[in-house]
Amino acid sequence: MILQFPPNGRLGRSGLVKAGRRIEVESFRIIDEEMGPHSFPDDEWQIIRRVIHTTGDFDYANRLRFTPDGVSRGIEALKNGAPIFADTRMIQAGLSPWRLQWYGNEVICPASNPQSMEMAQKSGVTRTLAAFRSCAKDLDGAVVAVGNAPTALLEMIRLIREDGVRPGLLIGVPVGFVQAEESKNALQEVPEQPSITVLGRKGGSTVAVAIIHALLELAENIDGH
Repeated sequence: MILQFPPNGRLGRSGLVKAGRRIEVESFRIIDEEMGPHSFPDDEWQIIRRVIHTTGDFDYANRLRFTPDGVSRGIEALKNGAPIFADTRMIQAGLSPWRLQWYGNEVICPASNPQSMEMAQKSGVTRTLAAFRSCAKDLDGAVVAVGNAPTALLEMIRLIREDGVRPGLLIGVPVGFVQAEESKNALQEVPEQPSITVLGRKGGSTVAVAIIHALLELAENIDGH
């Protein structure tokens, strides 16, 4: 199917073909039914449900953590057309072009820049850490999504604490066994930074993508499109 963008430049839920939309609606119905009663605020539940839908794992309902202003600040940043800085090209590839088109959000993967590799080799750090360090001046007000590299999340925390960098939202959900859990615990110790994270070893680029998709849809619902 070739997506045809409307004259006003916005594509709503018609970005999904009818059959795909029916499957998504039925999936959400099943998730709501199996989850049963809960006390999550509606906006947080929309994100949690999208992550469960993406992963098939209800454990995320117990693991996702939000700062009090995390969802609202994320929605605000996206509606203002903020760029999305991603630690992996998997996030960049996974985000739906038709959702990104709603507010014109550009997705940037700084680790793709050859200069990041040169900087990493000279400094003896990981490429993603070097990448975020090199683009720190561009991160204020942006949405930063870390789905793979704990070192990148730890560098973001350092930039926030030491250099005064202030992303609009920091999504810190790196997956793995080395520093992943520790980096996410450290993020929770920076309550002044709007953030969304996942406790423990779970996470990944697909989870980061699900969170951003849910935020974009929340923004679109607010606008009534």
